[in-house]
Amino acid sequence: MKTFSVLKKAIFFFVFISILTDGQKFSDYRARYDNFDENDARALEFVNPYIKEAGKTNNYKELSQAYRDAVYFSKDRKLVYADSTIWAALLSKDSQTIGNAYLTKGSIYYFTLRKYQKALDEYLKAWKYLKNSDNSYLYYKNLYHIGVVKSYLGYYEEALNIFLQCSRYYNKPHTSETLPNLRYNRKKGYLNSLNQMGICLVLLGRYQEAAVLTEQGLEQSSNDKDFDLERSYFYKLKAVLGYLNNKDKEALSDFDTAIGAIEKINDFTNASVIYFLKGKILLRNKKDDEGIGFLKKVDSVFQQNNFVLPATRETYELLIDYYRNKKDHKQELYYTRQLLKFDKILSADFKYLSTRIHKEYDTQDLMESKKKLENTSYYVYTIALLSFISVLVFSVAGYYRTRKKNKKEKEYVQPDEDDPKQSSSVKTSRLPEHLVEDILSKLQQMEEKNFYLEKGLTQNQLAKKLKTNTAYLSAIINEHKGCNFNAYINRLRIIYAKERLINDSLWRKYAVDDLSKECGFSNRSKFSKLFHEMTSMSPVEFIQNIENSKNNDGTV
Repeated sequence: MKTFSVLKKAIFFFVFISILTDGQKFSDYRARYDNFDENDARALEFVNPYIKEAGKTNNYKELSQAYRDAVYFSKDRKLVYADSTIWAALLSKDSQTIGNAYLTKGSIYYFTLRKYQKALDEYLKAWKYLKNSDNSYLYYKNLYHIGVVKSYLGYYEEALNIFLQCSRYYNKPHTSETLPNLRYNRKKGYLNSLNQMGICLVLLGRYQEAAVLTEQGLEQSSNDKDFDLERSYFYKLKAVLGYLNNKDKEALSDFDTAIGAIEKINDFTNASVIYFLKGKILLRNKKDDEGIGFLKKVDSVFQQNNFVLPATRETYELLIDYYRNKKDHKQELYYTRQLLKFDKILSADFKYLSTRIHKEYDTQDLMESKKKLENTSYYVYTIALLSFISVLVFSVAGYYRTRKKNKKEKEYVQPDEDDPKQSSSVKTSRLPEHLVEDILSKLQQMEEKNFYLEKGLTQNQLAKKLKTNTAYLSAIINEHKGCNFNAYINRLRIIYAKERLINDSLWRKYAVDDLSKECGFSNRSKFSKLFHEMTSMSPVEFIQNIENSKNNDGTV
């Protein structure tokens, strides 16, 4: 019995030492490459034994960590290691480990590849595992990154709300976190959240609120070298506000203050925004040579990183115009080609934003411009101009033919769901003239902003946006637009579809289902029916007609 007891103690001691040794072994592996910088592939020499040992012992949490370390040090296999990180994490069946793994892959798409939609996909996968996590820091880190990607994709209101939550969390004192690195991480998270809130407010046109946050950020990051980078971002935001308010001298000075730290960490995203806005400021102050120099730096960022930011697209329009006026056809051709490349990437990576960006140079015009420049013939310039005029004539003539043909338009449009009687008893002649003019003016402004593309839009919702009632709105639409509410909305949608199909080759590649959704229709059949009644062609026939016309004589 005594012998058995001794044996039992020996086994316990052996197991305890083995566990301790294994734990020490894994930490020893990591200690060997702690001093290596990111993307230093030499560290992989020490990471690989860590991966091998964790795999051999089926310690999947450690294996996931090992692969995550490999992601950090690898230069060109980050996504491969990230997938391995997720694979090991899933085998661990630990929610926090799995969420962290998806965060890692999302960060690669965001920071390294600048593929924001894919990054958002990974962050949302991480969210499924971390939204109920008791690790609050990891929770808000995930939430912050979701906000950043949403902001880049144009969901500014949603992103603003996310950053507000993050700022409140990071600014809340946590007495249990007394270590300097924890306090540093929290303050950094707070400052970054404030900065992102400021960006969203600028993009939403709420400049005064953005200015208040900017001053707050500058004050809280002052006199602390640990937050010089964050302070630079606030100077950049201050400069953007200066640019928007035509305070050019102050804006240039603030951009100069910001750019040093931003360039130092190779943040080419924010750097290209600074180059672009400095270029625009100098151009509007008649300093063309300096301004063009900064716009060329934006192109250099594009060449080196194959990365596009919708906000800087105008760079190429300005460069094309500049060299066209200089009659430098070689440079004009180069920047035309660059803009075509830019738009190709923009269409692929920013589909949501690309449909909302006003393009003075649509893709078809650019292709014609490219052709004429390559031929270096002024006759070709004339032909291209005539082609453009033909497009406009086709659009305008088609619009008026449609109006003439569809006098019975009300017959194929269902009654307004919000107001079946259409408030026909109200006559605009009984309304104050200034009220009618005000509503018509607001309608015109909203038409220019394509309000009618909102899916499920009702007359009641539109009346609220115009700060009037459905009776007045219905009467004004009936009298001044010549149809009821639904007919008015659907007519605008079909006209929009026609214009996009004529002027945007990308739209001509969409399926009819996608076209109907982009135009705000709830189903394909309704879109197709209305399109046919307004054009005498189905969407497919309309597209084919455009393509055939282009193939025959180069015009629409």
